[in-house]
Amino acid sequence: MQRHCLVTVGATVGFQALIEAVLEPSFWRFLCAEAFTALHIQAGPDAGWAAARVASLREEMPAGFDVDVFEITADLMRHQMLRCKKNGLVISHAGTGTILDAWRVSAPLIVVPNPELLDDHQTELARHLAEEGYATMAQPRVDDLQGAVLKAALLRNEPRFSSRSNPVNASLGLWNIRPVDVAMEETSLMAHD
Repeated sequence: MQRHCLVTVGATVGFQALIEAVLEPSFWRFLCAEAFTALHIQAGPDAGWAAARVASLREEMPAGFDVDVFEITADLMRHQMLRCKKNGLVISHAGTGTILDAWRVSAPLIVVPNPELLDDHQTELARHLAEEGYATMAQPRVDDLQGAVLKAALLRNEPRFSSRSNPVNASLGLWNIRPVDVAMEETSLMAHD
């Protein structure tokens, strides 16, 4: 059975630290030991050097395991992410578009914030998603990614969304109708029907 891992960094800004980590042969061996058969890397502007690195490390690639690198594809969600839905995994920069795409196809997700972007806004988002159980957060290091892969496997069987209830205010809706008012109205309508 095929098991895919997709790494995506977005289309415009590279994320060299993440790409370097997933291009380490030790990470490939780890994925292979976890029954993954393929690693697909959407490397954006770093696709050239990343593909050259994969070519130079072909001898170290585990048997039965494949690594491919591409810049961007128009059908990233449909073609690549859907392969990860059942038993695969998406490792993504913490970009909101990619996160939403992974959720849309119900793919397990590891978010890796790029701290060099816009006041490190991705770290706050990634931390929140991890705290709420929507994704696993990792740093762009082989050891941290390996731990996140193991954690994502555990989270796969947990409910996707938090079941914590939030308190309901006394009034609901646009016209500040209280639940008591609604119950009285329903009773009144039933009595006159």
